[in-house]
Amino acid sequence: MTMDTREIELTFGKHRGTRIQRVPASYLLYMVRNETPQANFAQAELDRRGTTIPTVEISGHAIDSASIRCRRIWHEHREKTEGLHSWLAKNAGIAYEACPRDKDRIDHLGVTWVFDHDGRWPVLKTVWRAKEKRDAVEESKS
Repeated sequence: MTMDTREIELTFGKHRGTRIQRVPASYLLYMVRNETPQANFAQAELDRRGTTIPTVEISGHAIDSASIRCRRIWHEHREKTEGLHSWLAKNAGIAYEACPRDKDRIDHLGVTWVFDHDGRWPVLKTVWRAKEKRDAVEESKS
């Protein structure tokens, strides 16, 4: 049986006094990941919405970088209805699983995926076309 979250209001933080159904999913994820006092309500609301906790958190910088540097690769490899963020989340999870834990980056689909896996969960910090970085290194050596 699922928990009824309709009447739950947050008792702390920037959304104090707000009904949990009106709180952004990103804040609910924060509550769950940080085991806040109302994390169980946050998880129930995420479940009600059908929101899953991603295996890799995607930074805003990674989204910006992908939209500038990897748009062609995204168009070539995405599902028909898959937006950039969803594509990044799916492929960051695949790349992260293949990434050795003593390294912070891996090439996958012609993209270099850069992770921070020192915290409680992995974060995709940035991305670039794999060839782009090699070209920049070679230019700096000239």
